Amino acid sequence: MAEKRGGGGFFWGIVGFLIGVAATLALLAFMSRETTLGPDPRTAADEAAEDARELPAPTVPAPEVAAPKAETRAPVQPRVERGIDPSTDDQLVDDAASAGMTSRAPPPEE
Repeated sequence: MAEKRGGGGFFWGIVGFLIGVAATLALLAFMSRETTLGPDPRTAADEAAEDARELPAPTVPAPEVAAPKAETRAPVQPRVERGIDPSTDDQLVDDAASAGMTSRAPPPEE
């Protein structure tokens, strides 16, 4: 008769892994539970906030504001920039030539 020897290591490995995951989740749930034994304890920050609400608001007289004067400066003319002229900018011409963006079309007539 054939005798069965050990075996089943893969099965028991999976079972052990699942038991470990279940134990970890149970421990996390146990450690993160909230206790409902009473109200939350008051801290120093809670007491300071309550004391600050009880203080009266300081009354400061409003500063006197002079009436605004009429605008007397001349309006500034907007600055108009001409931009870059591609036909005279050597750097732009060199960059275009190195990128293969040269045109065989005749230059525009002015």
